[in-house]
Amino acid sequence: MTPVSATPPVTTTVLAHRDGSGHPALGGAPVARLTGTLREALLGLAARLDPAGTAAEPGWAVCTALRLVVAGAYDTAEPGEEPGLLYVTPPVAELGSRPVWLERTRPGGPVTARFPADRC
Repeated sequence: MTPVSATPPVTTTVLAHRDGSGHPALGGAPVARLTGTLREALLGLAARLDPAGTAAEPGWAVCTALRLVVAGAYDTAEPGEEPGLLYVTPPVAELGSRPVWLERTRPGGPVTARFPADRC
């Protein structure tokens, strides 16, 4: 069952994500894309954790911050539903107390990371 978001949708750009390694919380699947709003929030989180490293390698910093956030993701499939289509993290205080959704449009398809309010 898809969780409901009370936040109004925000149209955002979907960007390619350069970290091709799999995430254990996603059954080993990599995140292929992420929205611009999530990328900016992750960049802010990374800058608070490691200002110098983020300034030197912002792309790497976003990958690292996303890996930390995704570690808490869980599959939302209920009995009778296709597993692996939507993973959700608990709300992340450092990202404005918002959860991150990691979704596929089809089984085995690429994973897109986004905030619930992001419209892709």
